[in-house]
Amino acid sequence: MTNIRIPRRSLMVGAASAVAIGATIRPAYAADLKIGVDLSLTGGTDDFGKGSRMGIELATNEFNAAGGYKGQKVELVIYDDETKPAKGVENVTRLITRDRVCAIIGPANSGVALAVIDIAQKQKIPLMVPLPTAEMIIGRYAKEPKHYIFRVSLNDGIQTQFMIDYIKRKKIARVGLMHDSTGWGQSGRDTALRLMKDAGLSFTGEPQVFDQNDTDMTAQLSKLRDANVEFIITYALAPAGVQVARSMQKLGMKTPWSGTWGLIAPNFLKLGGKETIEGVMAVTSYTPDHNEAAKVLHEKIERIYKDQGGDFHPVATAQSYDAARLVLRAIGKVGPDPQKIRDALEQTDDFKDAVTKMSARPFTADNHEALGADTGFLAVWKNGQLVRAD
Repeated sequence: MTNIRIPRRSLMVGAASAVAIGATIRPAYAADLKIGVDLSLTGGTDDFGKGSRMGIELATNEFNAAGGYKGQKVELVIYDDETKPAKGVENVTRLITRDRVCAIIGPANSGVALAVIDIAQKQKIPLMVPLPTAEMIIGRYAKEPKHYIFRVSLNDGIQTQFMIDYIKRKKIARVGLMHDSTGWGQSGRDTALRLMKDAGLSFTGEPQVFDQNDTDMTAQLSKLRDANVEFIITYALAPAGVQVARSMQKLGMKTPWSGTWGLIAPNFLKLGGKETIEGVMAVTSYTPDHNEAAKVLHEKIERIYKDQGGDFHPVATAQSYDAARLVLRAIGKVGPDPQKIRDALEQTDDFKDAVTKMSARPFTADNHEALGADTGFLAVWKNGQLVRAD
């Protein structure tokens, strides 16, 4: 089995202090191969994080079982960021400066990712983002000659475009916007405003903002109802999405609405129940049976992690499995040198056994997004199941 170490304590370094650490720090990497992992194992996106962890662990176990890097096994150093950006900063800082990892996989949450990418870029450590979708996770450093951030997830621009295409097909004229107050929610708002403008459309009324821990959205929804909106785009994680659905029921609103892939999370169904979330639309990019590799992965996760719920979040697990395999494949080719790993990721052109829909060459020097517009679709909840919206 893979050596997996979960430190009991995290380095207490504030966000400002962490980002201020000089780019000249060059830790002496440990003799044992180490990959850092920062995930939301508790908090608002813990179901994403727990699914992600299974995919990362399985990929690493398989790599080590096949001989590792020149007979040397990879060790995972796993931290829980509690779905808190500041905690993610502490974790990533420690992974680099104390644990001396050669690459990092994570986080599971966009708000956390937006807080840690500056550290990885400055310290020149490859950061493979398996789940978060905010556009600026990749966009912030996309024009840098050496970009250290990579992603295996559909970004919010692509996901929002699916919703806008649906609006155009249905000839919907009055569209409302709601988003949470986090960095991810604000990024989603900006993305939606830009893409609506590009499509020759505009939102009706002002965007409505809510806190991700709010339990009553009736005030915001009442404003959209009074504006006679015919469709609502939201940027909400599963717990807040459930509150949107419940608040709509309180108001007797039947307005169709959609969100990004946060609303395909198991917690959305678990917390809301199938009656509450019936008819809600969300973007997805993966099913466990879309290719043979995906079927095999699903069966493995169901068997190996039976006591943890099996393959309860297939998208999160699959994207993280491929994300980890990409990092491990790069290490297998060039060893534990962060800059060589970065270069190897850009040059990978033989990833033909992906479980997701990425191509054999997921990345290039100009593109660090492994999944594109041809890898997802808009789905709708029907009787506790997701089906294509059309």
